[in-house]
Amino acid sequence: MSERTFEETIQDYLLDFHDGHLWFYSKKSEIPYVGFSVRRYKDTLYVTESPQENRIIAGDKIVEIDYEDVGELALKYRKRLEEELPERQRWNSVIRRSKVVCVERNGERFEIPLAHYEAKAYKPCHTFKQINNETVYIKITDFAEEEPVQRLIKDNREVLEQTKNLIIDVRVNHGGNDSFYFPLLNYIFDCKINFSDLFDKDEVMYTNYTERNCRLWTQELENYLKQELNKDTIEMLNKEISLFKKNQDKGLLEVPEDEDFVINGYKNPTSVYVLSDYYCGSSGDTFVANVKKSPKVTVVGRATMGIMDYFNVVTIDYGDYEFGYGISKMNGNYSMNGKGVEPHIYIPWTPEHINEDKDLAYVLEMIKIRN
Repeated sequence: MSERTFEETIQDYLLDFHDGHLWFYSKKSEIPYVGFSVRRYKDTLYVTESPQENRIIAGDKIVEIDYEDVGELALKYRKRLEEELPERQRWNSVIRRSKVVCVERNGERFEIPLAHYEAKAYKPCHTFKQINNETVYIKITDFAEEEPVQRLIKDNREVLEQTKNLIIDVRVNHGGNDSFYFPLLNYIFDCKINFSDLFDKDEVMYTNYTERNCRLWTQELENYLKQELNKDTIEMLNKEISLFKKNQDKGLLEVPEDEDFVINGYKNPTSVYVLSDYYCGSSGDTFVANVKKSPKVTVVGRATMGIMDYFNVVTIDYGDYEFGYGISKMNGNYSMNGKGVEPHIYIPWTPEHINEDKDLAYVLEMIKIRN
């Protein structure tokens, strides 16, 4: 079989484990990108963006793929779609393996043979916007590095400490390292509290301290240390490296709670609104889960991706291929895989979201009513 077929065969096999932190890819081939993205609403796929395929525009309907309708394909590719709820299904993985789509626009239908494009490189977004004198909007698309969040706070500290309403948009968040969002928690909670006190007694973490896992994870942490980090983060990472060296080759052990980080908790902002969606995963999952424990917070939108049952991902290099897997897990009573973190206020995704930010509009209306 071809390189691409082999890679996809392994990827399809790994889907049976229902673990979003389990992946395999070939260094020789690139994942094909059809130049646009879709999301399902009822029995139709809607184009949410089309940055490179100029024959298709946002808002177009895709009613057939390779001459089969969406309902039939949903049954055929149930495993590959990964989710039952239509708005959470991963149709992009189906389309990129297909040849032709039937597009409906303004009541007319036409066929488009699919082409492949070079996907644009991901650009992180960490932005701060003051909507008015009482409301601030922050958008964060990952927690991969410490500096962007630190800079957001440092450059806008005075505004944050005086604003009444804070909106944090993590609807698209690719995760990273939990500790890198810790500084935000001071504005999200209203009193001093140990970070470890946020967790229920049945939320227990385990790590498999095999020789290989310890070696690979230590390498990951040492790579983090090459970034510009503050003193507390450096100390935390060195402490974890020491823990892995101490437990190397001891197998599966319960990880003791770390009570070192203290959330100071500030009075302002008095209300915090978090926008969430299915495209928020990994450390984005834990961010939403943790901030829900603050009485100041209202989460609005849709449930997060839910891939934190297994985490702390290491990578094995096989030369032509790489394989990633999590070395840590939460105990059986803690489960978000396939469910995600539910919002306080659920707003179903509809095609109207393509041209209008319905979630943000809802929050601004809430703020208006509460004021």
